[in-house]
Amino acid sequence: MIGALYAGLSGLKNHQTKINVIGHNLSNINTIGFKKSRVVFREAFSQTLKAAVAAQGDRGGVNPQSVGTGSQIGSIDVLQRNGSAMTTDMPTDLMFRGKGHFVLEVPAGGTKAQEESSRSIKASSIRAFTRNGNFGIDQSGDLVYRPNGYKVLGWQADPVTGVVNTANPDAISSVSFPFMRSISRKTSFVQFASNLDARAGAVEVVSDGGTGLMSSVTPAKDGGNLRPGSHKVRVERAEGADAFTASLDGGESLSIVDSTVTFSDADGRQLVTLKFGDEIKAGTASLEYISKFHKTEIGIFDGLGQRHDAEITFTKEAVQTDGTVNPAGTWRWNIEDAHITDAKIVTNDDDKVRTGLIQFNNQTASFSTADPAIAYINVQPVDPEGNETGAGELAVKLDFANLTQFADGHDAIAQRQDGVGPGNLVSFSISATGLIDGIFSNGVNKAIAQLAAADIPNAEGLTILSDTMVTTSPSSGAPAFVTAGTRNMGEITAGALEMSNVDLTEEFTDLITTERGFQANARVITTSDNILTEAMGLKR
Repeated sequence: MIGALYAGLSGLKNHQTKINVIGHNLSNINTIGFKKSRVVFREAFSQTLKAAVAAQGDRGGVNPQSVGTGSQIGSIDVLQRNGSAMTTDMPTDLMFRGKGHFVLEVPAGGTKAQEESSRSIKASSIRAFTRNGNFGIDQSGDLVYRPNGYKVLGWQADPVTGVVNTANPDAISSVSFPFMRSISRKTSFVQFASNLDARAGAVEVVSDGGTGLMSSVTPAKDGGNLRPGSHKVRVERAEGADAFTASLDGGESLSIVDSTVTFSDADGRQLVTLKFGDEIKAGTASLEYISKFHKTEIGIFDGLGQRHDAEITFTKEAVQTDGTVNPAGTWRWNIEDAHITDAKIVTNDDDKVRTGLIQFNNQTASFSTADPAIAYINVQPVDPEGNETGAGELAVKLDFANLTQFADGHDAIAQRQDGVGPGNLVSFSISATGLIDGIFSNGVNKAIAQLAAADIPNAEGLTILSDTMVTTSPSSGAPAFVTAGTRNMGEITAGALEMSNVDLTEEFTDLITTERGFQANARVITTSDNILTEAMGLKR
């Protein structure tokens, strides 16, 4: 009877433990990231009363006879199945969809409560892990775990390039948002687009005005520059003669000789030659001169975020200064120091130029070739006195491939360049892999950091701490720090939290069966006590 008493007692103790676990599960039914536990019983050791006997001859074997001594706790398992998602729309609220834990840094000091809660961690590790993605940003810009202020760990991006190097797991550190730091990006290339007029340098007859002016008009070739745009040619009959004179834009009237008249500027340089037909009449003709020059501005940013405005000039060039004849459709681009603000063009070796040629296909009007083939300008920022500012020399690639040469007016512009001035972080997003992408006021999108995900071989073997945190144990194995969505890791959802995986119906069912088990073991004790009482009454 004494053995039955202790067997019943072991059952009572074990069911008390199970009730405690169920109560803990139910009390955390709304705890973010909580994982329920279960109690599994096992049979305690047994006392063998009679050993087994093997079969011999015509006699069969005899089974052993043993009496158990009750039950024991076999295991208390933490079930790692996922909880449901709770949408919060908070950008720093995160949850894993699948395997993975967020990594936290346990501080060396802190409040007494923090020291007590992390005491067991500090004995073996400086990192803790959690499924609770209830994160926020503190006054220093660090991403922290809201329940206790521990910092969330990951890989910080290079502040200049935005590249995140996740190759070294030991390089994880606190994730920081650069709210108090401006960023800029220096210009490395400029892309030009739109059109350079194929008629550049030509004079077109818009209307002959009945004067007999022919459409073939010869522009200047000896250095004179006709003003681009519209011009009026007034043709009048000379007094007392069967001859005609012409004037350009109200200027001096010149005689038309052999159906030809040439206008020059004040310095005697030829501007344009007009050709008339056999029948000349008085009237006013309209001309249009399409300039052989086109200018546009480029905004270039140096390493300090300062903008330098440079004017680039495109000139349709038939003959180079050394007498070399260019193919039709050739243009020269050029940038002068006088046309760039707070900077100068560096040309101290053969690879550094301020001018070059571009050639168009005269059949398709598309860009064909350039000389140099890959054009760079080297810009050195300077102060008003002409001294270098320390911002460093910029090598800016000029891309002309999107230019065209149609007979349709000049509108070529610097369509795109990759530099930006200073800007501050105004927003961010967190991807499924845990990459934090910053959005800055200057329009730049740049990676800020990459959250680390802990890949733990045996998550059920983790040691449970307070604040819904866990740490490693000899049974869990050492964690590997990887990115979410790689290997067998789950992905991260931003703007949501993982709810507890406690199932209310399961817990209530376990509560009923545990209560009945406790009652049954109590009956074993009371029944054994009654039998002992009867046995004591045999002697009166």
